[in-house]
Amino acid sequence: MKKVTFRYLSQEDILKVRISYEQIIDTIEKTMAAKGRDMVECPPKPGIHTRHDTFIHAMPAFVKDRDICGMKWVCGYPENYKYDLPQIAGLIVYNSPETGMPLAVMDCRWVTAVRTAAVSAVTTKYCKPKNTKVLTIIGAGVQGRFHAIMLKIVAPEIEKIFVSDIKPGAAEQLAEDMKGIIDAEIIPTTDVETAVKAADIVLTATQRVPEPIIHFDWIQPGTLGLALEASRAWDGKSILGADKYITDDWDLTVSYKAQGAFPDGLPKNHNTLGKIVIGEEPGREHDEDFILAINEGMAISDIALAADLYEAACEQNIGIELPLMEQESIF
Repeated sequence: MKKVTFRYLSQEDILKVRISYEQIIDTIEKTMAAKGRDMVECPPKPGIHTRHDTFIHAMPAFVKDRDICGMKWVCGYPENYKYDLPQIAGLIVYNSPETGMPLAVMDCRWVTAVRTAAVSAVTTKYCKPKNTKVLTIIGAGVQGRFHAIMLKIVAPEIEKIFVSDIKPGAAEQLAEDMKGIIDAEIIPTTDVETAVKAADIVLTATQRVPEPIIHFDWIQPGTLGLALEASRAWDGKSILGADKYITDDWDLTVSYKAQGAFPDGLPKNHNTLGKIVIGEEPGREHDEDFILAINEGMAISDIALAADLYEAACEQNIGIELPLMEQESIF
């Protein structure tokens, strides 16, 4: 038996690879198209919950048209700041579709962050208002930053970005960090209602909030809403009253409902992002429509970016080659 090895990529190794945001968005758009063509295998993610409002999810995926596969094992622990640890962390195992052997084991934190923003960017590309001038971001953490960058790429006409966060100074820090990166006026605010009413696109990038942050009567005609917390940050009227409801995976949405999300129920009609990308379902049809997109996060996105990272890391000789096994006998 020949020696089996895999490439280990730490978070810092991944950052050295330096895949562009434009490439990330392109990869995710193509991956959503594969989903739209039913060219993926991506079961709803099973998980365990060791503390209140925490999760550890197993997320396997196979993207058939690229012939890539693997699994993400990711945790979300909102209280980790108390231990000086990140909220989101975990690993991706990237496998050979031919033999099943692991080709790489890599940190998943950066991948999770950028693929989430990229899915929102693809949604925005197809569903943004005709004259998108104002973006409002609720939540000034990692997702707020990556979304600001990627939404500006697909909607370069954005001129003003309102940012709000419950943590004192967080919105101001985001504004400072984005100087020279985003060509838009970034305005920290504590007045969420006014910022939402002024927005063409509203993003909620928060945690598992106990009460809704966004209320239906704040939403203006033509708004695109992007929610990263399933049903938690938007009230039931917003979810059920949207002119168009979009998700990346309806089966995953239904599984979240079974776990206690969407207490007011699911919308009767929905569109899926993959079908929109391939033209089988419409994106934005009318200027006045309020479109709400709650993309739940699919492992196909993680594995697609893991494949890009693995190929680039091999080309650039980044990471460490580690042995898995060297002999057939295990006696």
